[in-house]
Amino acid sequence: MRNLRAWLLRVADVFHKEQKEQELTEEMRSHLRMHIDDDLRAGMSIEQARRDAQIKLGGVEATKELYRERRGLPLLETFLQDVRFALRMLRKNPGFTSVAVLTLALGIGANTAIFSVVNAVLLRPLPYISAPVPNC
Repeated sequence: MRNLRAWLLRVADVFHKEQKEQELTEEMRSHLRMHIDDDLRAGMSIEQARRDAQIKLGGVEATKELYRERRGLPLLETFLQDVRFALRMLRKNPGFTSVAVLTLALGIGANTAIFSVVNAVLLRPLPYISAPVPNC
């Protein structure tokens, strides 16, 4: 049950990326401030404290990137990126788009027509009336 809930939350995160990104940025700032405050209390200068805090976090952008990889569903995100790219390219090339749509329409129509004929002639049994079998 816990795995299902985690998976559903990851799927929901794919569609609320901006909000999650903002929350991540705020959380990273908060951690950075906490480390800086700890170093200032230890007697460091503000520049030293800031540098030490960034070293402790291991680079803010690298940490964010690791979190992004763990948070989402890379397969779904990649698929959505590919779909958006395909739609952009189809919108950019209307001639190719019309030829592709026409080809698909003809192929689907021909496939449906052939299947209807084969289904009616070969696959469905012919209607017949069975005569009673005499007892021997």
